[in-house]
Amino acid sequence: MNSEKAPPNAVPSAGPADEVRLSAVQEELEVGVRTTETGSVRVRKVIREELEPLSMRLRQQHVEVTRIPVNRPVEARAEPRQQGDTLIIPVYEYVPVVTMQLTLKEEVHLKTTETERSVVHQVLTHAEELVVERREGPAGEWKPDPPSH
Repeated sequence: MNSEKAPPNAVPSAGPADEVRLSAVQEELEVGVRTTETGSVRVRKVIREELEPLSMRLRQQHVEVTRIPVNRPVEARAEPRQQGDTLIIPVYEYVPVVTMQLTLKEEVHLKTTETERSVVHQVLTHAEELVVERREGPAGEWKPDPPSH
Protein backbone atom coordinates (compact mmCIF):
# COMPACT_ATOMS: atom_id res chain seq x y z
CA MET A 1 0.00 0.00 0.00
CA ASN A 2 0.92 3.59 -0.58
CA SER A 3 1.81 5.77 2.30
CA GLU A 4 -0.56 8.41 0.93
CA LYS A 5 -3.98 8.55 2.45
CA ALA A 6 -6.98 7.83 0.23
CA PRO A 7 -9.66 10.50 -0.28
CA PRO A 8 -12.71 10.10 1.95
CA ASN A 9 -15.00 9.01 -0.94
CA ALA A 10 -12.51 6.48 -2.19
CA VAL A 11 -13.64 2.93 -2.44
CA PRO A 12 -10.98 0.28 -1.88
CA SER A 13 -10.61 -2.02 -4.79
CA ALA A 14 -9.42 -5.53 -5.09
CA GLY A 15 -6.91 -4.52 -7.74
CA PRO A 16 -3.25 -3.66 -7.46
CA ALA A 17 -2.17 -1.82 -4.34
CA ASP A 18 -1.46 1.50 -6.06
CA GLU A 19 -4.92 1.78 -7.76
CA VAL A 20 -7.74 3.90 -6.12
CA ARG A 21 -11.29 4.21 -7.39
CA LEU A 22 -13.44 7.33 -6.88
CA SER A 23 -17.26 7.53 -7.10
CA ALA A 24 -18.87 10.72 -8.50
CA VAL A 25 -22.28 11.62 -6.96
CA GLN A 26 -24.58 14.34 -8.28
CA GLU A 27 -27.68 15.58 -6.43
CA GLU A 28 -30.57 17.09 -8.36
CA LEU A 29 -33.16 19.47 -6.89
CA GLU A 30 -36.60 19.90 -8.44
CA VAL A 31 -38.71 22.97 -7.54
CA GLY A 32 -42.44 23.23 -8.29
CA VAL A 33 -45.61 25.10 -7.28
CA ARG A 34 -48.67 23.42 -5.79
CA THR A 35 -52.00 25.18 -5.20
CA THR A 36 -53.45 24.57 -1.76
CA GLU A 37 -56.80 25.97 -0.55
CA THR A 38 -56.27 27.75 2.76
CA GLY A 39 -59.74 29.34 3.06
CA SER A 40 -62.71 30.58 1.00
CA VAL A 41 -64.96 33.61 0.54
CA ARG A 42 -68.68 33.57 -0.32
CA VAL A 43 -70.39 36.71 -1.65
CA ARG A 44 -74.18 36.95 -1.60
CA LYS A 45 -76.43 39.77 -2.74
CA VAL A 46 -79.55 40.28 -0.65
CA ILE A 47 -82.33 42.51 -2.02
CA ARG A 48 -84.95 43.81 0.36
CA GLU A 49 -88.23 45.27 -0.89
CA GLU A 50 -90.33 47.58 1.22
CA LEU A 51 -93.57 49.34 0.44
CA GLU A 52 -93.48 53.00 1.33
CA PRO A 53 -96.31 55.52 1.13
CA LEU A 54 -96.05 58.00 -1.71
CA SER A 55 -97.97 61.25 -1.86
CA MET A 56 -98.41 62.82 -5.27
CA ARG A 57 -100.36 65.47 -7.11
CA LEU A 58 -102.45 64.37 -10.05
CA ARG A 59 -102.94 66.67 -13.02
CA GLN A 60 -105.72 66.14 -15.53
CA GLN A 61 -106.37 67.86 -18.85
CA HIS A 62 -109.76 68.10 -20.47
CA VAL A 63 -110.09 69.13 -24.13
CA GLU A 64 -113.39 70.62 -25.25
CA VAL A 65 -113.99 70.45 -29.01
CA THR A 66 -116.34 73.02 -30.58
CA ARG A 67 -117.03 73.13 -34.32
CA ILE A 68 -117.93 76.61 -35.59
CA PRO A 69 -119.33 76.79 -39.16
CA VAL A 70 -117.81 79.68 -41.15
CA ASN A 71 -118.58 78.99 -44.85
CA ARG A 72 -116.88 82.09 -46.20
CA PRO A 73 -114.60 82.32 -49.22
CA VAL A 74 -110.92 82.98 -48.49
CA GLU A 75 -107.96 83.90 -50.66
CA ALA A 76 -105.35 81.67 -49.00
CA ARG A 77 -104.92 79.03 -46.30
CA ALA A 78 -104.06 80.12 -42.75
CA GLU A 79 -102.02 78.10 -40.27
CA PRO A 80 -103.53 76.91 -36.99
CA ARG A 81 -103.37 79.68 -34.36
CA GLN A 82 -103.54 80.04 -30.59
CA GLN A 83 -105.96 82.48 -28.92
CA GLY A 84 -105.49 82.38 -25.15
CA ASP A 85 -106.02 78.77 -24.07
CA THR A 86 -107.81 77.87 -27.33
CA LEU A 87 -106.12 76.33 -30.39
CA ILE A 88 -107.99 77.17 -33.61
CA ILE A 89 -107.52 74.76 -36.53
CA PRO A 90 -109.00 75.92 -39.86
CA VAL A 91 -110.63 73.28 -42.11
CA TYR A 92 -110.82 74.02 -45.84
CA GLU A 93 -112.66 72.55 -48.81
CA TYR A 94 -112.94 73.43 -52.46
CA VAL A 95 -116.51 74.24 -53.40
CA PRO A 96 -117.51 74.17 -57.04
CA VAL A 97 -118.65 77.57 -58.20
CA VAL A 98 -118.62 78.90 -61.71
CA THR A 99 -114.96 79.17 -60.88
CA MET A 100 -113.14 77.22 -58.21
CA GLN A 101 -112.96 79.16 -54.99
CA LEU A 102 -111.27 78.30 -51.69
CA THR A 103 -113.83 78.54 -48.91
CA LEU A 104 -113.22 78.36 -45.18
CA LYS A 105 -115.73 75.70 -44.28
CA GLU A 106 -115.34 75.70 -40.50
CA GLU A 107 -112.91 76.24 -37.67
CA VAL A 108 -112.38 73.67 -34.98
CA HIS A 109 -111.67 75.29 -31.64
CA LEU A 110 -109.85 73.12 -29.11
CA LYS A 111 -109.93 74.61 -25.62
CA THR A 112 -107.65 73.03 -23.05
CA THR A 113 -108.36 73.38 -19.37
CA GLU A 114 -106.24 71.90 -16.65
CA THR A 115 -107.28 70.91 -13.15
CA GLU A 116 -105.23 69.81 -10.19
CA ARG A 117 -106.33 67.91 -7.17
CA SER A 118 -104.68 66.54 -4.09
CA VAL A 119 -105.16 62.88 -3.42
CA VAL A 120 -105.58 62.06 0.26
CA HIS A 121 -106.84 58.80 1.68
CA GLN A 122 -109.34 59.17 4.50
CA VAL A 123 -108.54 57.14 7.60
CA LEU A 124 -110.90 56.73 10.52
CA THR A 125 -109.20 57.87 13.72
CA HIS A 126 -110.40 57.99 17.30
CA ALA A 127 -109.69 60.73 19.77
CA GLU A 128 -110.74 60.66 23.39
CA GLU A 129 -111.13 63.64 25.62
CA LEU A 130 -111.91 63.64 29.31
CA VAL A 131 -114.05 66.38 30.74
CA VAL A 132 -113.69 66.73 34.49
CA GLU A 133 -116.21 68.81 36.40
CA ARG A 134 -116.51 69.58 40.11
CA ARG A 135 -119.21 70.88 42.34
CA GLU A 136 -119.19 72.08 45.88
CA GLY A 137 -121.74 70.51 48.17
CA PRO A 138 -124.54 68.15 47.16
CA ALA A 139 -126.56 70.83 45.33
CA GLY A 140 -123.74 72.99 44.01
CA GLU A 141 -123.28 74.03 40.41
CA TRP A 142 -121.09 71.83 38.20
CA LYS A 143 -117.95 73.67 37.09
CA PRO A 144 -115.18 72.46 34.78
CA ASP A 145 -112.12 71.31 36.69
CA PRO A 146 -109.03 73.00 35.27
CA PRO A 147 -106.48 70.43 34.06
CA SER A 148 -103.46 69.99 36.32
CA HIS A 149 -100.16 70.03 34.49
